[in-house]
Amino acid sequence: MNKSAQISAAILLATTAGLASAGSLDADRAYASELKADAATRSSLNVGNVNNIEVEVDLKFLYSYNSRSGTALGDDDTTIGFSFGEAAVRISGDVTENINATVSFDFGPDDAGSSMASAVNLEDAFGDWEVNDSFTLRFGQFVPNFSAEANTSERNTLALYRSVSHEFLNTPSWSQGVEGHFGGDNWHGTIGFTDGINSGNSAFNSSAEADYAFHGRFDYYSDSDQGRFDDQTSWRGSANAWRVGGGILFQTMGDTNPSAATSADLFMWNVDGAFEGDGWTARAAIFGYSADPGTPGGSFDDLGFEVGGSVFLSDQWELFGRYDMLMLDDSGAGLIAAGAEDSFSFIGFGANYYFVPESHAAVFTFEIGVALDETAGLGAATATTGVTPLGATSGAGAGSSGFLTDTGTEDGQIMASGGIRITY
Repeated sequence: MNKSAQISAAILLATTAGLASAGSLDADRAYASELKADAATRSSLNVGNVNNIEVEVDLKFLYSYNSRSGTALGDDDTTIGFSFGEAAVRISGDVTENINATVSFDFGPDDAGSSMASAVNLEDAFGDWEVNDSFTLRFGQFVPNFSAEANTSERNTLALYRSVSHEFLNTPSWSQGVEGHFGGDNWHGTIGFTDGINSGNSAFNSSAEADYAFHGRFDYYSDSDQGRFDDQTSWRGSANAWRVGGGILFQTMGDTNPSAATSADLFMWNVDGAFEGDGWTARAAIFGYSADPGTPGGSFDDLGFEVGGSVFLSDQWELFGRYDMLMLDDSGAGLIAAGAEDSFSFIGFGANYYFVPESHAAVFTFEIGVALDETAGLGAATATTGVTPLGATSGAGAGSSGFLTDTGTEDGQIMASGGIRITY
């Protein structure tokens, strides 16, 4: 091949290689652009989800004093010490435009009342699907919405402890199921289908579960500002408003799951209301508990009620008080022995200091409670489905009202607690 031919061949080869390289480069650039676009999309989605996720921590740390007139521990009538009433972490966020998810864990005492006092307990684990503007479907694990008190967070209650009447008769605790929420400007309704009260985080064949349970609640408000009743206080400068409502819960067990030897039914109900004014509140509730264990003469009915309120002395200091009473069936079929003391009265009062006015972010609370009757009949030995007994002398049981059991030899018990609640 002469020199001219060699030069021509080289030019042709270089041109061909260049065209091939250019085509490959264009393809690489297009592919890289696609990868970048895909990565940008993923990054955008991830950033959106991260920005959307809310993490909330609730702490309730307190020091408690309790003095009883008589105990099974001889002269050890005084009980004192520090404790966590709450140490919970809550994570929530939007999954889609109309689905929100929530999960929470409690590192403090088990609010469900089990023996796992120091365990990490799964509490809320549910999704809310906003089907339309007036209907939302909740599914997963949650506290059934049939009691206004039970569905008020501990960080939003007036006192560190809830009333004995509510804790003893009307605490549904967590359960798994579905719940529909619907309403209008000044009303809200709930209908739910679950595994029964106190059956959270359990398998479908667990003995803790009922065969089935249904609950419902209806609330009517004076105006459209329903959210102001999410807590139990009313800030200074607030307009007058009121709410009335009630709830029912029915469950049966013993026919399918291995939960009872015979078919047993439980019916719980409550009626409550609240009025909030310019820096003051008034509230009242009645609680009912009826059980039929499926044995002749075994049915019983119990009642409880409470009244209370609060008033602000300044933008940050609030006084509160409460009276509640249990009236139990003394036929011998219920939670106390036949002919035993069947009425139990309790009073409580105290003060809140809000570190930030009009905010529950940090609140110091001091309260005093007095049991006007002996409490031996309200101990852990009487525990049954849906009943939260008073704390036993050994510390077992939920003890969520702050009062303890005694021997029944004398009336009277006093407890005092000071603690701080922090939400961040």
